[in-house]
Amino acid sequence: MFGMVQEVSLSGAHAGSDVMVKPTAERYQHSEIREENKAFRVVNAVQSMYDAGDIGDDELVAADRWYREYVFASLGVMENPQSDGRVRERGDIHTWMIGRGQCSARMSQIREMLGLCAHVRLEMLLAREMSFSAMARHLYPALSEGRARMKVSAQCALLLEQLAHVYEVISRKKHKKKSVNDKLSIDM
Repeated sequence: MFGMVQEVSLSGAHAGSDVMVKPTAERYQHSEIREENKAFRVVNAVQSMYDAGDIGDDELVAADRWYREYVFASLGVMENPQSDGRVRERGDIHTWMIGRGQCSARMSQIREMLGLCAHVRLEMLLAREMSFSAMARHLYPALSEGRARMKVSAQCALLLEQLAHVYEVISRKKHKKKSVNDKLSIDM
């Protein structure tokens, strides 16, 4: 029974042979796929906007952060980044849930700052990874596909600019609050 499950490493090395795990031909038909660092990645709408020069690095970072926080807040799943060599203290279930709660509160704050329509577009673009055409069909069913797709693309680029600004404002408020707390502890 256990012999039926075969583990294949992502590096391609398995039992001395060179096995490369690649997307199927069917997957290639439905998505544009790029190979980066021995990993295959689907080119999503955000990457397309970045490649076209419609958004910059700040917007790309904000989109990635929003996606990671959304997944952590809603599903409780977090992707561990590669270690930079520093030793980090491990938490327990309590610190994990406190972090998840803070993340959820930040998502709510972003939704309040940008509005529900913006949040829906962020979910479609980042969480559901919908294409501009698919988003256009949902948001503008009465318009022609090309015109609706252009509207959605422009809205998403503007929205990612606003998202980058929101994260900057949140970060500024956090640092300001932290410095005020530091001053209070010195004064006492």
